[in-house]
Amino acid sequence: MRYRYTFLTLCRFEPSVRLHSFKLRVLPMESAVQHALESHVSVTPCVQLCQSTDAFGNAILYGTLRESHEQFVVCSEGRVEKSSEPLSAPSPAPYYHYATALTAWDASLQALCQGRSPEDIMHVLHSRLQYERFVTDNSTTALQALTLGRGVCQDYAHLMIAGCRAAGYAARYVSGLVEGEGETHAWVEVHEEDGWHAYDPTHDSRAGEGFLKIAHGRDASDCPVNRGRFYQWTSEIMEVKCKVTHDTDSDFT
Repeated sequence: MRYRYTFLTLCRFEPSVRLHSFKLRVLPMESAVQHALESHVSVTPCVQLCQSTDAFGNAILYGTLRESHEQFVVCSEGRVEKSSEPLSAPSPAPYYHYATALTAWDASLQALCQGRSPEDIMHVLHSRLQYERFVTDNSTTALQALTLGRGVCQDYAHLMIAGCRAAGYAARYVSGLVEGEGETHAWVEVHEEDGWHAYDPTHDSRAGEGFLKIAHGRDASDCPVNRGRFYQWTSEIMEVKCKVTHDTDSDFT
């Protein structure tokens, strides 16, 4: 399938900032199952962008704005071709087995997940959470979300990762876009016999068609959309808007 995407982030600063160095993860990830046919990124205020990759293979755009500004706008758009096949990987990195500060588990969670398939783990843990915004934040751990019984996609993903790793699977956090309009989404990839399989624990389903991957890592802290540094105190409000549609003009005939 082919998709068109628009990924807009708007940061507002009060007071204004200068000497603003930033790193962006706003480009679709290239892999055997996902390929960007077109991609374009613009930033306002205008500045030269440099490109690299991080330790997990995620595309990074970075730069520095030296002049004072109250807003920072990033627009990423393009076309992606995607397959729903498993992503082959014979030997996942060892760190995808280990607990992190956000994905640690306890004996109770391990007992609940041990001996289950990744899909069963997803079903069981999905039933333990209710989707609710503004009750957790970026520092909320998997076990804290489980105790609270509420959270958002980041919390569902961290809890499933913790459960899968506790059961002996390699698992990683994925951030990206989903078909429709809204914000960014988080899901999980688990390494099984034939490669990485994608699961959406928030919706208790597989993550296949309509899911465009931007970045992956051990947990959400490895996949921030925008990470900046300023040389003075400021308050920052960030708004994210995404849209993904079928690329009907270029479908295969």
